[in-house]
Amino acid sequence: MENIFASLLLGHLTSDYLLQTNKMAIRKSRPGWEGSFWCFLHCLIYTAVIMLFLQTANPLVALIIFLSHYPIDRWSLGGKWLKFIGSRDYMTEFSSTDQYRDLHLSFSVLVYVVADNTLHLLLMWFSLKWLLAP
Repeated sequence: MENIFASLLLGHLTSDYLLQTNKMAIRKSRPGWEGSFWCFLHCLIYTAVIMLFLQTANPLVALIIFLSHYPIDRWSLGGKWLKFIGSRDYMTEFSSTDQYRDLHLSFSVLVYVVADNTLHLLLMWFSLKWLLAP
């Protein structure tokens, strides 16, 4: 694992954007068993892809990757973080008379995506650095 961060980044981008279906993305945060199932399935695929990029079969690494991804996706923690710090909330309803409504909404979604990705990568990176420290 020469460059852990590069492997995590490539694995994250591949599994969260190239391999996550629309059905997974929409349903993974639904309440009950349906949301749990779709989030679990997405996180299994996510973990497998990152393990391939890391070139390891270490079950503890797999567990850390899975557990660092599941809660963030299951409960949309990126949005909760943005709300907590008073940043742009992608769920905010913008007035239909606001001439910049589309721009505000688009920028809010972009801020959410960056926050979500940052949480995923930071949590995985710090967890694996701690686990793999000599």
